Amino acid sequence: MVHSDGNLFSILVFFLWVPFALWGAYRWPPAKAAMLLFLLPLMFLPERVYFDPPGLPHFGKDRIAIFWLLIAVLLFHRQRLSSVQLNKWTKLSMLLLLGGSVATIFLNADPISKGSLYIPGHTPYDAVHALIEGTLDIILPFLLAAAMFRDAKDVRVLFRFLVGATLVYSLFQLIEVRLSPQLHTWVYGFFQHSFGQMMRGEGFRPIVFMKHGLAVAMFTMVGVVAAAALYKVNVRVFGVSARWATLYLGFIALLNKSVAALLYTLVAVPLVLFFTPKTQFRVAVFLAITVLLYPALRAADLVPVEDIQETMAAQFGPERARSLETRFTNEDALLERARERSFFGWGTYGRSTIYDLYSGEQSSISDGDWIITIGTFGFLGFLAKYLLLLLPIFVTSRQIRYLPRLSDRRLLSALALMVGFSAFDLLPNGNFNYLPFVFSGALVGCSTGMLQHASWRQRMKRQQAEARRFDVEGQSAPA
Repeated sequence: MVHSDGNLFSILVFFLWVPFALWGAYRWPPAKAAMLLFLLPLMFLPERVYFDPPGLPHFGKDRIAIFWLLIAVLLFHRQRLSSVQLNKWTKLSMLLLLGGSVATIFLNADPISKGSLYIPGHTPYDAVHALIEGTLDIILPFLLAAAMFRDAKDVRVLFRFLVGATLVYSLFQLIEVRLSPQLHTWVYGFFQHSFGQMMRGEGFRPIVFMKHGLAVAMFTMVGVVAAAALYKVNVRVFGVSARWATLYLGFIALLNKSVAALLYTLVAVPLVLFFTPKTQFRVAVFLAITVLLYPALRAADLVPVEDIQETMAAQFGPERARSLETRFTNEDALLERARERSFFGWGTYGRSTIYDLYSGEQSSISDGDWIITIGTFGFLGFLAKYLLLLLPIFVTSRQIRYLPRLSDRRLLSALALMVGFSAFDLLPNGNFNYLPFVFSGALVGCSTGMLQHASWRQRMKRQQAEARRFDVEGQSAPA
C-alpha cells in the first residue's frame, strides 16, 4: 500500500525511481553511480510519501533510495561490496547496534498506563522492524559508501558531485527565499512540514524537497566545505572554478538562515583553506570526542548551559536564546526519563516521551538526535550508533601521515570535518537523512584504499631498487 498526502505524481515518482536507479548503477562508474543515487532521492523525491508493505516498516524516500541502491550494487558492482574491509571496532559497533535494538524490544514488553495515557508494550514482531530500520537507516548507507568509494579518484568524484549537486540545489533555494517555500506544494501537491518553521524574521529559509530547512542548510554547509577542498587541490567542478563555487555557496549558506550551519561553515572553510590536514583532523577528533562525551557531560551538569544561553542572546538576539533554552529544558526532562531505563532505553511507540497524564498529550519536545537515541535505545544504542559514525575519524587521523600526496590528505581531512560537523549538529538537531553515515563510510573506504595503494607503491619501489642492486652486483662480480 502506498500512502501520500499529495497528488498522483508524488506516488508515480517512487515507481519511476526504481528503473532509474538500476539504469544509473548499470550505466555509470561505481563512485559516480553511488553519489548520484545517494543524492538525487534526497534532493528531489517527495517527503511524507511511503510504501507500507505488510509486516515491514514503512519505506519513505530514504529507505527506498538505500534499498534500491543495495539491489543495484548487488547486480552490477558486487565485487566492490564483497571486498569492503572494516576493522573490529566498526564490526563491533554494528553488532551492538543491531543486537542492542533487539534487546530493547524484548526488555520493553510491558505497556505504559498512567492516567489517561496508554502505550502498548513491544512484541517480538517489533524486533524484526528494529533490525530492518537499523540496517536501512544506518548500517547500509555506511557499508555502501565504504564499498563504492575506494581510492583517490573516487574521493574526487564524491567532492565534485557533491559540489555540483549543491550548486544545482542553490537555484531552487533562491526561488524559495524569494517566493517562500512552495516548490514541494507546486510539484507534489502538499507542504511537507510546518510552514511557520520556515519563516525567519521578515523572510524565509528554503526547504525545497527535503525534510526540513535545517537539512537544506546542512546540505549547503557540506557543499561549501567540499568546494573549498577542491579549490585547495586545484580541481574544477564541471568547468566551474572551485573558488567561485566556494564564494557563491557561502552566500547561499547565509540565505539559509540557520545559525548552527552558518557557524559550522565559518569554522570549517577557513580550516580547509588555511590550515594543514593534521590540524583539520585534530579539530575533527575534538568534535568527535565532544559528541561522544556530551550525554555524560549533560547528565553530570558539566555543560555550561546558562553561559551558552547568554552568549546566544548577546550574539543572535533573545528569540534564538529562548529557543535554545527550550531545547535545554526539554533535554533535562527527557534525560531524567531516559535514566529510568538507561542501558537499553524505552523502545519505540513514543515510550521515551513525556506526556500529560490527564490529557494524554505529549508535553515534551525531542529535538536532538542524541537524546532521541538515548531515550529509545539507551546509552548502549547511543554508543553503538555514534561510534560507527565517528570511528573513521579516529582511525584515519592516525593513518593519514602515511599518504604521500598532500592533495589526498587535504581531501580526507575535509571529509573528516564534514563527518565531525554533521555529527556535532546531531546534538541540537535531529538526524534528517543518511548523509552523515555516507560521508563516514566514504572516509573508511577511501582512506583504506589510498593506504593500500601507497603501501603497494612502496613495495614496488623496494622491489625495483633490489632488482637494480642485484643487476649492479652481478655486473661487477668477476667472471
